[in-house]
Amino acid sequence: MGDSRMTGASAGLVIDDLSIGFAGGRREAISSLSLAVSAGESVGLVGESGSGKSLTARAVLGILPPGVAVKGRILFDGASVLDLSPQEMRKLRGSGVAMIFQDPMSSLNPVLSVGDAIVQVILSHSGVSRGEARSRAVELMQRVGIRDAASRASSYPHEFSGGMRQRIMIAMVLAARPRLLLADEPTTALDVIVQAGILELLADLRRSEGMGLLFISHDLAVVAAVCDRIAVMYAGEIVEEGPTAAVLSQPNMPYTLGLLASTRRVRGTRRLSSIAGAPPPPGERPSSCRFAARCPLVVERCLAGPIPLAHVAPGRTARCVRAAEVSRLDPSIFASTEKVVHV
Repeated sequence: MGDSRMTGASAGLVIDDLSIGFAGGRREAISSLSLAVSAGESVGLVGESGSGKSLTARAVLGILPPGVAVKGRILFDGASVLDLSPQEMRKLRGSGVAMIFQDPMSSLNPVLSVGDAIVQVILSHSGVSRGEARSRAVELMQRVGIRDAASRASSYPHEFSGGMRQRIMIAMVLAARPRLLLADEPTTALDVIVQAGILELLADLRRSEGMGLLFISHDLAVVAAVCDRIAVMYAGEIVEEGPTAAVLSQPNMPYTLGLLASTRRVRGTRRLSSIAGAPPPPGERPSSCRFAARCPLVVERCLAGPIPLAHVAPGRTARCVRAAEVSRLDPSIFASTEKVVHV
């Protein structure tokens, strides 16, 4: 990757060899992660809870907990995010990078009406008058599908359903006109009808606003609906990456295959199966393949040492010594506890 002085060619987000550790760096939560989201592109970051997805997004936004050790580089539009001062970081948030969290109720101020909350965002990122900001807030609420927006702008967060609160959060994000949106499990707690509406809205906004989108989820079916590329995370590292259609139709990592086995809407399987066990926590991760203890394809060389993220096809990478064999397997392999040595 280039340095932090890159300009036009580096528009968007570039994460380069990022490592994040707790307890003075002794418990590494994220290991040597590299990922890019170009301007106008949508990338899905997929994995189980605890894989490091949300921590990655928080590092981009500069909201990591105190005492966390960070190594590597995060570049946004060519500027090194990790080198920005607190004042510069506050300026970047909102108009540069914005984030939608999983639980909108925890992000909305309960003592502010939703209209006033949006107005505050507009006033902090533009020089318009309060009256103009109020008009724009109502327009944004209408755009995200809030009916009777002019009257409902005076309502408070608790007066909205979960789906409507999520739409309010999106309106607040749009108020700052961000160039990159980090969406952290924005539809997990919503019913399927509301979820579909939110996903359609995000896709429309990406096309109309030209903003980049990093969509974080554990659900491959949801990511498939909005993302151009998919990066799969496991135990703090990227284990597979590539174009969405290619990864879903021909996965090169057994973990990705396991995620597909648990997602009926992607593979259309009649019987769902799950991956036995759990990811190793920070501080207990092996120096060899981190997925080996749960993998039905594990062989001796998987345990011999670190497995690099290797190119397996044009535009595709995977962290597996048997990557070429994985796409020939059926996801139902995870319904069995037996190890499969030969394919």
